[in-house]
Amino acid sequence: MAAKDATREDYRERVNRVIFHVEARLGESTTLEELARVARFSPFHFHRIFAAFTGEALAAFIRRLRLERAAQQLLHHGAPVTDIALGAGYETPSAFTRAFAALFGVSPTEYRKRREPAPLRGARPLARPTEQEIPMTTPQVRTIEPIPVLFVRRTGPYYQAADDAFGVLCAFAGPRGLLGPAARMIGISHDDPRVTEESRFRYDACLTFDRDVKEEGEVGRKTIAGGRYAVFPHEGAYEGLQATYDGIFGSWLPASGERLRDEPSFEVYLNSPDQVRPEMLRTEIWLPLKQGRRHARRAAPPD
Repeated sequence: MAAKDATREDYRERVNRVIFHVEARLGESTTLEELARVARFSPFHFHRIFAAFTGEALAAFIRRLRLERAAQQLLHHGAPVTDIALGAGYETPSAFTRAFAALFGVSPTEYRKRREPAPLRGARPLARPTEQEIPMTTPQVRTIEPIPVLFVRRTGPYYQAADDAFGVLCAFAGPRGLLGPAARMIGISHDDPRVTEESRFRYDACLTFDRDVKEEGEVGRKTIAGGRYAVFPHEGAYEGLQATYDGIFGSWLPASGERLRDEPSFEVYLNSPDQVRPEMLRTEIWLPLKQGRRHARRAAPPD
């Protein structure tokens, strides 16, 4: 049994390497042979292994990620639909429109007009607060250096994925003395829960570190991109984070004149549910910005 578990864990790590490889190169063309080499599997068998571990065919997985990224660009970037279609790997706008409508039920142009995510076909839409209910404060704009982190990836409903991933990460970090006062817990949500099906939501639990640490099992290393960020405070239970995101993307961003980089936002957890009541939780939301007319002084990483 132990040998079987070890083999399955090895397969999972190799499939995850492919997922991270694809995510980092969504705008590039790729082949089955290339991805099989990344995973160190035979191309003949790899697509079956990938589907068995993810529940999704490799080509469908890549197509979905590209279309979901395109949906975010339609909402939050001013690029023409033709440019977004080319960036998603489609040679013609008509092919992009057909694929987009098959996933989201509306054309890209109609999706952009709505100014909010349309739920996936078959997905249950989440409640959206009215504009009067959306809390919003002026963010700090900070410029930081890249942040190296340890991380664990989980896929599934947000709270379940986060709890699971941080459980594995803390079990690794605690015995190694990596949970000191200088360490910061960071969460990276790669998907919008109203764009991506709940079961496919990707979440990385991350931990900053100040010494050389080797990857082991599910615990990997990566670097959060440096650059300009708008930093928004959120006070209260994590269940209220979506309302803050709604305020950021629905109110602040359109009025700010800022443009977003193609990097995920991330959350910095300044305290823990183990330490304080839910209403006392403090979180920072870091939104990646392109260089613009406003220049922020270079700052220290999240503290």
